[in-house]
Amino acid sequence: MKKILIAVVAALSISSCNRANRNTEPAACAEPTQEYAEEMKAFSSSDAIPTPPSPDTDTRKLIAKGNVEIKVKPENVDSIYDNINALIKKHNGYKSSEKQNEFRYSVSASIPSASFEDFTDALNKVGGKMSDKSINVQDVTDVYTDLVSEIKSKEAALEQYRVLLKRANKISEIIEIQTKIDYIQNDIDVMNGRRINIDRKVAYSVVDIDLIIVKKEMAKDDDDDTPSFGYELVDSLSDGWAIIKFLIVFLLRLWPFFIIGGAGYFFYKKRKEDSKTSSKN
Repeated sequence: MKKILIAVVAALSISSCNRANRNTEPAACAEPTQEYAEEMKAFSSSDAIPTPPSPDTDTRKLIAKGNVEIKVKPENVDSIYDNINALIKKHNGYKSSEKQNEFRYSVSASIPSASFEDFTDALNKVGGKMSDKSINVQDVTDVYTDLVSEIKSKEAALEQYRVLLKRANKISEIIEIQTKIDYIQNDIDVMNGRRINIDRKVAYSVVDIDLIIVKKEMAKDDDDDTPSFGYELVDSLSDGWAIIKFLIVFLLRLWPFFIIGGAGYFFYKKRKEDSKTSSKN
């Protein structure tokens, strides 16, 4: 009897263990999904993304820009323009834009920042008379530092989501993680574009050069602001001839009035003569 009782108890014990094992298997399978949810919640939190240390900023990020106006005589524009081109090449720069009209020739030169000061000083010697010069320097070190730190934070978060993507099992999980990866990657690309743009502006300074084409002021001697007698004589003759041409053109434009006035005067004289003839008769 005891043997039978022992056998029953053993059988019940084995059955209970099997049921326990079957009950724990679904929980074990569900565990990765629960872990995924917890990790997604942790990755979505800003506290979970490590903030990298700020980059070394011993070298300041400076953007320099210059504006120079040079007054030139019309006959000297080509030679001064050639001098400016030679100066740009000498300092390993390049022309980013240029335009020309009747009164002005404008050139935008991109010059390596290390040569910016030497280049602007050398513009005094290309010819003509420098009438205006201004230089503006903008410090963008803090903006650049924050941008680099933000890029590194985004890259760290991106790497975490990529690790999580490899561990995802469900299609919905994969889609959700990939969407976040694409969004973060787009942010990184945009910020890298801004960083590259700042690097370019820091590396090359822009100098806008305007050649102002004038007549009178550039005929003055470099050491004397008084125009020469010869120049005044030629200028006076030129002004006088300009006045004559203006009067001729102005009078020609009044030809209808001359015709009407002449016809009126003719009829007036004829009528007056007719009146005298009638009175005599």
